[in-house]
Amino acid sequence: MKPYYQHNGISFYHGDARNMAPEIIHPNTVDLIFTDPPYQKKYLYLYDWLAEEAIRALKPDGFLIAYSGIFWKQQIMEALGRQLDFFYDFVLIHRGTTTILWPRRVITGYKSLLCYRLKSSKAVPRTNVLGKYNGTGGDKRFHKWGQEANTARYYIDCFTHEGNLVADYFLGAGTFAEVCKALNRDFIGFEIDGDTIAMARERLNGALGPKEKGRQEVMSFEEIQERE
Repeated sequence: MKPYYQHNGISFYHGDARNMAPEIIHPNTVDLIFTDPPYQKKYLYLYDWLAEEAIRALKPDGFLIAYSGIFWKQQIMEALGRQLDFFYDFVLIHRGTTTILWPRRVITGYKSLLCYRLKSSKAVPRTNVLGKYNGTGGDKRFHKWGQEANTARYYIDCFTHEGNLVADYFLGAGTFAEVCKALNRDFIGFEIDGDTIAMARERLNGALGPKEKGRQEVMSFEEIQERE
């Protein structure tokens, strides 16, 4: 299957990861799944699939790290924990303006990076890892749900070595691909939206400068409420 983008160990594919991944990623070849699935209730089923895919794709000492909002965190952890071994709940502290969890009237101020390994695994990161990381705030220049690169760079660096393979099943505008390029990690990503993956390609090609606003869309109140 021909990649949408491929250069120096970084490749990504346009389509549904659930259908494409078994053809692209060989079993037991991924060192780290680092991904940011959609958080809304209607997408919770994806976490069951993500756990199944982790069992198929990860090396015996590999890890899964998935970003998680707070509102559906319990259900997400239950879905992942049914098939994987819980490792740690890393806390990403937001800087500056943060969202309000309106149904609970809570100013969240953080999100989780949920870390799991295979049930039989005794794997540990390659170095000591901060349980709490002070982020620089979400990067919405390229995508309305975009994550900033600094946090991703820190955790990808802690959990992998140069030349390791990182997989992202919800590529978005390519933040994690860009991080892996900088860290000399191999990378495979999947994105279902055509406009978004085009943005990722332009970003990896260097066509979008640091001040480029991309195609950011304004989230509705309901989207913000479900996202966080």
